[in-house]
Formats: sequence, structure tokens, C-alpha cells
Amino acid sequence: MNSNLTSLALFGLASILGGCAVGVADTTPEDPTESADSELSTTSRSYVTLRHDDRKCMSPMCGGYWVKDANKNTAERYVSGLDFGPSNLDSIQVGKVLEAAPEELVLRGKLTKKDPTYGTQAFLVYEAYRGMPGVVASSNDFFYRSEDRNPQIQCFAAPCPNETATRLNTSSKTNFDRFNFEHATKLFVDSAWLVERVDHHNAIVAGRIFNGQKFPGGYEKVLDASQVYVRIDDMTGPCPAFKLSACPDGEDWAYTRDADMCLIPDKCVPTAGCPSLQPPMCEEGYSVSGWRIDSKKCMQLVCDPTFVAQ
Repeated sequence: MNSNLTSLALFGLASILGGCAVGVADTTPEDPTESADSELSTTSRSYVTLRHDDRKCMSPMCGGYWVKDANKNTAERYVSGLDFGPSNLDSIQVGKVLEAAPEELVLRGKLTKKDPTYGTQAFLVYEAYRGMPGVVASSNDFFYRSEDRNPQIQCFAAPCPNETATRLNTSSKTNFDRFNFEHATKLFVDSAWLVERVDHHNAIVAGRIFNGQKFPGGYEKVLDASQVYVRIDDMTGPCPAFKLSACPDGEDWAYTRDADMCLIPDKCVPTAGCPSLQPPMCEEGYSVSGWRIDSKKCMQLVCDPTFVAQ
């Protein structure tokens, strides 16, 4: 993947329409709040959100994190630190987690046993998810995993709830028709990559489900996302390897980029005649990525999250 190239490409983050018609109603209502039936423990893993502890006292009694079960009414729990041992993440991946603002993270894990000296507990991390830089999830949102093309749904008239959202830390499921990512990302972000992470790579979506446009079969259900968290060890690829022959003199390979951010060889195209255009102004936390394409503008550029593009 090349970066810091020149051109201007505007990517509006498109919605994914689920398709046809209503065959099965939502499995559960959207709004009931999950009760606080269980607390964080040393035995059961759960998904948590977190924030820094800014109190001023001796470590490890202060200076760690406040963690809270996603989608539950449980109180915040102080942990002295994060233990990534069970996650199998390498040092670079752990660094990408720790460099993020805690509010841009979702972790899955459980508490350690109490420290015999201080009585504190750390949080054992099994999975780590990082949100889009500079995007703040709404405090009223639920956290979901999504699956597309529910095979149990048969459509007869639009809309068609062929996506299923499961709320984290619960068994609550809701069928819906499409996403709206307008509030979950920045300009020039590659929409195909983000959609692929959500639909096929277990990315987490913070959002709410509401009634959208009315169709002959009723109102469509829209998952309006305010943030998307990608799994830190499954952000791109795997990409196929290609052994390319040399292009004729005066030509270069053009590529397409798939939904895994993999560059796929297309054809050899003339080197000369490409316009010199201003690159997009990526917001903080994003970097320009670009590749040669078979088009008069010659280059395709997007703003990838820097923690992914590195």
C-alpha cells in the first residue's frame, strides 16, 4: 500500500441497503436496557469500555483505568492495568492499543486475582478493538456485532431485514435492513473496508436502531452508527501474493484495492499524461494511501486510519 501520493478522491460513506422485503420480524425490541445481573469477575469474560483514572495517589492504587461492562448498568470498576498475555497480540499490536485514547477502545477479557499486597486487580485482555480516530461514540448507544444476509429471512416486499445485530454481553438480537455510517467516520475514508470489517470480521458498532423509510412492507430498520471498532489483529488482509511481469516501456501496473485493503493488479497503463492534483486533507489520526488506477485521474487516494496504514 502506497502513501503520501497526490490526487483528490471524495469517498462518501455509503449505506448498505439490506434489500428486499420483510419475512421475519425483529427478534427483540431495540430499546430495553440490559439489567445489572452480573459484575466483572475473574471467571467470565465480557466486553468493556474504559477511561483513564486521573486520580493522584500511589500506583497501583491510582493511575490505571476505570472499566465498565458494555450495554450493562453495572458500575465502573477500577483496574490497575491491562495484561495482554492471553491476547496473543505482538508488541506492535499492543502498542496500537495503548496509544489510543481509552474512550476509542473496546476490550474483551476478565479480572485478574487480587494483588496480595495492594488488593488491586488488573484486566486480562483476550481481544482488543480500536475505534475510528477522532470519532466519539454517543453515550446513549448500544454496542453491537453484526452479521449480514440472514438465511432465515425470506423477502416478499421491501424492506428486508437481512442483517442481524447482537448486543455485546447479551443474547439480545435485532434484525435490521441497513447501516448508516455517516456519523461514524471522517471524509475520504474507504467505505468498502469499513463495511467488510463490520460484516465479515467481527468489528464492533456503537449505535442505535430506529425506523427509517417506509416501504410497502413497513418501515426499514436502520442501525445508525456513531463509532466502529476494528479488531486490532484483524484490520486488513490477508492479501494474495502476485508475481508480476514487467510492463512495456512507458507503462506501469494499475491496481484496484479490495475490501481488505489489498492491491490487486489490473493492467499495464501509460505512465505519461497523469494530472498533478492536490491530495486530500486527511484529519488528525488519518494518513493518505494511494495507488495507480486505470483512469484519466491516474491515482486513487483515501484517508486510512494511521494505526491501520502503518
